[in-house]
Amino acid sequence: MRLPVRWVSLARRARCLWLALPLAWATACPAAPGHPASFWQGLKEQQFKLDAQQSAPELAAEAAGLLHRTDPEIRDGIGYEALAAWIYRDQLLSAPELQQLQVQLLRSATQGLGHVGDDSLFARSFSILALSLLAAEDLKKPFLTPAQYTELVNLGTRSLAQERDLRGYVPGKGWGHATAHTADLLKFLARNPQLQPVQQQHIVEAVVGRLHSAGMVFVWGEDARLAAALASIARRPDADAGNFARWFDELRAAHRRLWEGRFDTARYVAERAQLNALAELSLALDSDPSTPGAPAIRELMRAASRDLR
Repeated sequence: MRLPVRWVSLARRARCLWLALPLAWATACPAAPGHPASFWQGLKEQQFKLDAQQSAPELAAEAAGLLHRTDPEIRDGIGYEALAAWIYRDQLLSAPELQQLQVQLLRSATQGLGHVGDDSLFARSFSILALSLLAAEDLKKPFLTPAQYTELVNLGTRSLAQERDLRGYVPGKGWGHATAHTADLLKFLARNPQLQPVQQQHIVEAVVGRLHSAGMVFVWGEDARLAAALASIARRPDADAGNFARWFDELRAAHRRLWEGRFDTARYVAERAQLNALAELSLALDSDPSTPGAPAIRELMRAASRDLR
């Protein structure tokens, strides 16, 4: 008896999923609709160098689809590395092609935003990390329109405010790191000449808000990555020191409430997370003291640090 075509298809899919274990990934089933896994493995072995017959835009769109995977060898080692090579290293995509890729990545960057503990984290986090490549490329070869640039700033600040899945390294699935990857996006956006004064304010507020509301002290390097985003603003010639002064004043007030009243562990954690980022920011700015906006902000920071001992 012949099985219905649909049953045969389902059986083949089940067999494919069984074979597609991490160790057998390179020879088992297709990595995604399009090219088989062996094709991607071959590209990786060639450091993602393309020949004249291969379409960088088409392959970049396909690689972006791999950012949803829970296997870090596929997601990080193939999808992200391919995009880094073609967008930033080799600059193979034209401005319209980069803009089209941004549209695709933006759709994934908010997928499941607000969820906790499920695998939608990886699609969000790594799509945002890929968008940071676009933000970095725009600094070398501008292609973002004002509206597209603003869309990225809004994504970064929204993600810091609304992301609830704060997992760093996930055993068996690799880096989640949504906070760190969003900080990377904002770091490059904060260096852009298009950044407006109100956007400086929004980025500082989003970073401080993330530190304050996380409910944890970050242990996977997120505080340093958030501090790097703040440092990008502090180094700007048009840096508004008032944004930092407001943060330091709020931190002083929180410090007084913490130690003058009944000890509260949640308040302590919120303060500790901010103090760790403040220390990272100090290190970042001291490493390059000649940048225009940094001296005034460093002085404010030193004064705050004395009060927060």
